[in-house]
Amino acid sequence: MAKKTKKTDYTKKTFIVIGTHGEEDVERATMMFACASASASMGVKTKLFLTGSGVKLAQKGFANKLPSVKGMAPIKDLMAGFQDCGGKLLVCIPCLESRGIKKDSFVEGTQFITLMDFTTETLDADRVFTC
Repeated sequence: MAKKTKKTDYTKKTFIVIGTHGEEDVERATMMFACASASASMGVKTKLFLTGSGVKLAQKGFANKLPSVKGMAPIKDLMAGFQDCGGKLLVCIPCLESRGIKKDSFVEGTQFITLMDFTTETLDADRVFTC
């Protein structure tokens, strides 16, 4: 008789990916969206915190301009899949303000957070990953 394998329920888990890269390192930017998308597709409550040059990635149309990394889906597709699976984009307010970016230029569903909010989010998460 074959032994039953128990399927793990990840829906009660939380995961935060911290993305610090943008157009200056498309491979790392792609990897952060790939990791966040994989997590969200497994049912994990996943948030992607964009900071530094990474904040530009959540601007409307910005990801469309970036080249694809060989062997990986384009960032625009990974971002769409991430959001379709319930992933949340969090953008650092000081980072967008220091770049002169207006909040209305970001994709729908983007949440803008302070560093105090970020601290709370990371302390409450089961896992945090920086890419």
